[in-house]
Amino acid sequence: MQETKIRTSGDDDPPTERPQWVRLVAIALAIALVAGLLIAAIQGVTSSGADPDPNPGGAAGTNPQPDFSLTDEEAIERFQELEHRQIEAYRQADITLVSDFAGPGPFKDQVVRELRKMRKDDVTAVLRSKGQELLLVRNESTEITIQETATIDIQFLDEAGRNVTTKGEPQRLVIEWQLEPFDTGWLITESVAVESVPLG
Repeated sequence: MQETKIRTSGDDDPPTERPQWVRLVAIALAIALVAGLLIAAIQGVTSSGADPDPNPGGAAGTNPQPDFSLTDEEAIERFQELEHRQIEAYRQADITLVSDFAGPGPFKDQVVRELRKMRKDDVTAVLRSKGQELLLVRNESTEITIQETATIDIQFLDEAGRNVTTKGEPQRLVIEWQLEPFDTGWLITESVAVESVPLG
């Protein structure tokens, strides 16, 4: 297994202007790994112009907002855990696993649609990743952004385990993942391809 390289955004000089974001469909007869769709923002902290707290001083019946802050190392580990769950959901074509890694919104809806199509076609998918590099772009209490660079190869298998892939080729991808906190913890809410280079 190749070592995953991990960096934080302060390790290098900031990059020059990024290429325009494009939506990636890595499953469309080759799994769409990313949806490229924005989701509604989660609850933010109270702004200075907001109404005053109706129960100042922590009156009975009120609960403080939980702190979902993670260290940089914890943020990377959480992303890797969620990505592993996503790969497993596609490997089993199991819709019930989606809530284990995806938060509510267009990204989750896209994954569910793709898994339903796979089940209809009686196929599962095996994803192989090489040369993975992870860059922590943002680590805040309400949002984590991680940029992943990796060579991705996807194969579809029928019920007998035969490779039935008819289209698609390995690609070198640069993907930005967004994570947001929910009651169950941090989940993926957005995945956008910054760059995609076919290697066939």
